[in-house]
Amino acid sequence: MNIVKFKEVVQQYKVVFFDAYGVLKKHDGMIEGVKEMLHFLKDEGIEFYIITNDASRSTELLAANYHKAGIDIIQADNLVSSAVMSMEFLKENIQPGSSVAYLGRETSEFFIKGADLIPVRIENVERKDYNTLGAVMLFDDGGYDFHPTINKTLNVIRGTDVPVVVANPDLVYPVSDGETAIAIGSIANMFEAVANRKFFRFGKPDVAVFKYAFDTVNAKRKVAKRDILMVGDTLATDILGGNNFGVDTALVLSGSTIEKQAEHMIADSGIIPTHICNSVVD
Repeated sequence: MNIVKFKEVVQQYKVVFFDAYGVLKKHDGMIEGVKEMLHFLKDEGIEFYIITNDASRSTELLAANYHKAGIDIIQADNLVSSAVMSMEFLKENIQPGSSVAYLGRETSEFFIKGADLIPVRIENVERKDYNTLGAVMLFDDGGYDFHPTINKTLNVIRGTDVPVVVANPDLVYPVSDGETAIAIGSIANMFEAVANRKFFRFGKPDVAVFKYAFDTVNAKRKVAKRDILMVGDTLATDILGGNNFGVDTALVLSGSTIEKQAEHMIADSGIIPTHICNSVVD
């Protein structure tokens, strides 16, 4: 397994798409050196965007979290969120004024309200309310009492035939060095199997989110796919999505994929990154 320096790799490209967790930040805050790395990209004339499956809050609030960490160079315009695409789905497919039951944090209500719909915490949905629902949204693995709310969500899904939208398809996310936790994508897979239903998913590895980011870049300047590097810590979302969209990819070993497992995971999955780096700050 050939591990290369990120700074040497990135200078081959005009635009970088970053994943967030495990790449720019971890459970305990920003990875040291990220601020300097982003300013290096700016000085080199390399644009960057963060493609995130984080559906817990708006891009403005996501940007504000970076600002609190002292990284003002990241603005809402630099963020491409899977939840924004979920909001567009609601706008196009759900009758305005309908109620949408959601699993997640209250800050995710932004995406339901943005589609002119009425957010309802899934804990508060009763059987008599089923016929008023336009959709069920799965945003996050936190923000609720896990066991009873998971069971409640399953029963709402089984008791209705409205679309179920997974705004974050991530299966896991890093919680400490070398450790991961179950994400909402894994919970959604369980619901889908038990309820015998097919859900709508937005975010990596689906190529639609990469196309959305690509179109966003090209609205400002014309670039080709060969000019773009996708950087992520997870083979099954970041790297697979980038590969499928046709851009070069860099797997970093600072998050969900750690060095001692990487070679084995690449071989088993058949998902091959263009580059492998220890982190974006090396």
